[in-house]
Amino acid sequence: MPAIRPADIPEAARRDRPSSPDGASYSTGELLRVFWPYFHPYRYRILGAVLALLMVAGALLTMGRGLAYLVDEGLGRQDPDLLNRAVTGTAVIAIVLAAGSYLRTTLVNQIGESVLADVRRAVFGHLMTLPPAWYESARTGDVLARITTDTAIVQTVMTSTLSMAARNVILLVGGLVMVVLSSPKMSLVVLVVVPLVVVPLILLGRRLRRASRLAQDRLADVAVQAEETVAAIRTVQAFGRQRMMADRFETAVDDSLEAALTRVRLRGWMSGIIIFLVFSGISAILWIGGQDLLAGRISAGDLSSFVFYAFLVAASTGFLSELAGELQRAAGAAERIAQTLQTTDRLAEPPAPAPLRRDADIACRFESVDFSYPAGMARPAVSEVDLEVRRGERVALVGPSGAGKSTLFHLLLRFYDPGRGRVMLGGEDLRQLAIADIRRFIGLVPQEPALFSTSVRDNIGFGRPEATDEEIMAAARQAEAHEFIAALENGYDTAVGEKGVRLSGGQRQRIAIARAILRDPGLLLLDEATSALDARSEAAVQAALERLMQDRTSIVIAHRLATVIRADRIFLLDGGRITATGTHEQLINESALYRHLADLQFSTPQGGVQGAPLN
Repeated sequence: MPAIRPADIPEAARRDRPSSPDGASYSTGELLRVFWPYFHPYRYRILGAVLALLMVAGALLTMGRGLAYLVDEGLGRQDPDLLNRAVTGTAVIAIVLAAGSYLRTTLVNQIGESVLADVRRAVFGHLMTLPPAWYESARTGDVLARITTDTAIVQTVMTSTLSMAARNVILLVGGLVMVVLSSPKMSLVVLVVVPLVVVPLILLGRRLRRASRLAQDRLADVAVQAEETVAAIRTVQAFGRQRMMADRFETAVDDSLEAALTRVRLRGWMSGIIIFLVFSGISAILWIGGQDLLAGRISAGDLSSFVFYAFLVAASTGFLSELAGELQRAAGAAERIAQTLQTTDRLAEPPAPAPLRRDADIACRFESVDFSYPAGMARPAVSEVDLEVRRGERVALVGPSGAGKSTLFHLLLRFYDPGRGRVMLGGEDLRQLAIADIRRFIGLVPQEPALFSTSVRDNIGFGRPEATDEEIMAAARQAEAHEFIAALENGYDTAVGEKGVRLSGGQRQRIAIARAILRDPGLLLLDEATSALDARSEAAVQAALERLMQDRTSIVIAHRLATVIRADRIFLLDGGRITATGTHEQLINESALYRHLADLQFSTPQGGVQGAPLN
């Protein structure tokens, strides 16, 4: 049976609760509503598992009456034929028990593995739809923990604990019924024992669930600390801060341990109290049963059956008290997964997207745009920005650090929506266009190119996965990358390592440029980053950039004088506002800020230092 498509599951899961901020608590009913869409495709397997579970429980409950028959008829009457029939009946019950156990274990594990695979796909697929604004407050290690650690805990419970709990609930209820049927007087003891067991189970269970959730959060803190430290290991070692980072990790581990020990203590208290109450009740039941046997009111077989059911009830209750801790731990993990699935911080897609025109005379336009990042609402990133870029034009953005240059790129890619004004692409407001169309039209070469730990071929093909090998190699040649790729050990099949660590800075940038060339974008956003490269790498990267920008609408965050001079227009930003517009010569003469930046970063053309960077 096909599983629910991961892209569809989050919408179904969020139907009853559209949003849930971190830290929110879920009732059992809410959790069931969130996760039911994942179980629905496997409902027939679930039905089969339930039938197998009932078969196992029924066989065990029948075993008690078989024991009574064996004692009273097979042994009590000293009849070999009755003994043979009793033993044969017991063997048949054992076969049914074995077959049911096999079916239950197989089906439950299949369901658990399949459902959790769907959950992982859905969580990861949903994370891919969340905008950068959500990731500003999310921690990478915590997000990864929800995909790995939390789902693993839920998986363990689903593949073993849950079915065992259901089996023992059936055995407990069935055993109590059989005890009462064996001796109606036992119902009085049962009426006293059951509430004494249920009340602490509920009260301590609630506290245990909160403690389990806290323990999962603290464990995620450990993952966050480890992920951040490993990702920055070169910086940590360069500054000699290994001991400091180890101390931070130790603190996170200690906090996680304390939360885990609190959960363990609560679980121990619950198990101890319940087992004490249950066995006290069982002792009372056995005393009453022994009195009935001595008085001749029940037979030896009935007493044997009675003892069997009594210990079945005790064992089931003790097992349930142990499983309750695991179930509450899984509930805490499930809450964290549900929070991720129910996060709805996505940019709204238009119900009927307008077509994106690639041949519009005005490639893009900012109209009175104001914007503040969610994490810094008090300070606007850009204010009253009016900017227009014509088709085929090359525009440079220049300004001091923090002026808002990268923010304009983020708005064009619709990572965020402006707080006021609008951003136009091809004559249409971005909010009226499909996000996929926007990003298909735009090519981005960031200052820090993101490479994946796959082959060179895969990293270039990331720009257009359906591209042929010939197209990938042609893009690499245009990006001045083919020569160094061919010299690698396995050529285009060489693994670049995590984040491209096996390549130099210039090589990584040329791979990113090849990726953009392969995409053949209508609008190129280029955060030029050559200032940190040696002269040879800089020349190769610059040649690739020139080839990429030729006859293409381009917006460049300029770092080099050569780029500034070749731009059709330059926009000077300061404090999130456009303070001047013009060519290099015009701004040198008209803008004191631009002249100051030029004096700091490079010599003018007359000075001859053409390759120095402009930040």
